Amino acid sequence: MGSTLAVLFSASTFISTTIIQQKSVYGIENSMTAEQMTSEPVQMKQDLSKTNIPVTLPLINGYVKGHEVSYITTEASDKKVADHLTNLTGARVTYAPSLNYTPAASLGNIYEFKNGIKGTGPEGFQPNVADSQPGDPGYSPVWRINLVEWKQGIAPRELKSETDIVAARDKGELSIEPANVIVNCPFVKWNGGSLKEREDKTLTDETAYGGGQVLSIDTKKNQVTFVGHRGFAPDGSTIYYIATDASVKDLADALGVVFANKTSSSLKSGASSDLFVFTNGIKGTGPMGFQASVASTNAGEEAYSPLWGIQATTWKDPSHAQLLTTPKEISSMASEGKLTIEIAGAIVNCPFVEVPSST
Repeated sequence: MGSTLAVLFSASTFISTTIIQQKSVYGIENSMTAEQMTSEPVQMKQDLSKTNIPVTLPLINGYVKGHEVSYITTEASDKKVADHLTNLTGARVTYAPSLNYTPAASLGNIYEFKNGIKGTGPEGFQPNVADSQPGDPGYSPVWRINLVEWKQGIAPRELKSETDIVAARDKGELSIEPANVIVNCPFVKWNGGSLKEREDKTLTDETAYGGGQVLSIDTKKNQVTFVGHRGFAPDGSTIYYIATDASVKDLADALGVVFANKTSSSLKSGASSDLFVFTNGIKGTGPMGFQASVASTNAGEEAYSPLWGIQATTWKDPSHAQLLTTPKEISSMASEGKLTIEIAGAIVNCPFVEVPSST
């Protein structure tokens, strides 16, 4: 499986060549070199606009092991929490009840203060504290919220690590209550590292998928700008998503995201959804340089999850590839023996994001 992924997610780029293009009515081009026109099958090329767009999200500051970190919050398993965080950050936090099915082995712990020192935390007190950061064996971007409350008569102080919080609890100074809420909070900056920024920050409709998913990290404005990738929702409509981490290291390195092996146990759970990634066929801006990916669920649906199990979708005869925009079309082609679908054995964290209506 490792070799499959290494081939599947090598950082594909579009090969420049002199081509003759004939537009079709479906937004696809028939692209061939002059020499190929008489000897090779037509190579189809996807012709979508705004396939890559900048998406700016607010950073949230917290602590890990005494150090300040910054992360984004994109989904929550509780609607009230999702709505509260949306209002607090000014960016959509999607209600994703499927996260409740995340296996315990895939979860980290984040501590939220209900009282104490005033600050920028979700309830108006000190910032949240997480148990790990990228690079730690136990790191996961998917967190179970633990509510921390100082007891009466105790002078509160700012705590910056899980160790300090647990020690204060053991002294009887505060209580820790696990909440039945799971949040997706991928890290952007942490002690000693950050998400990889792209060297070429100019986005076009043919920008390669790999090489980093961040355009800029602005610590003064406390915001991060990602590459938003265009894809298809289950009904064939346009969606945009970002990529933050992957459960397989070769894949994470190719995309330029965080390696988070801990999320791999969610692959066969109700906490993950399917993302169909094409390994050949129509040239385009998908992860492998072929057509855009197709999602099995959409934000707002009960089954939606940002944790995507990659389904490697391969045409048996690439010269007869068609643009597919729904899981139903993909399933139909598979049943006719025209393509194969292979579970790639990887989870990629790809939250769907809102974009301006003019996009």
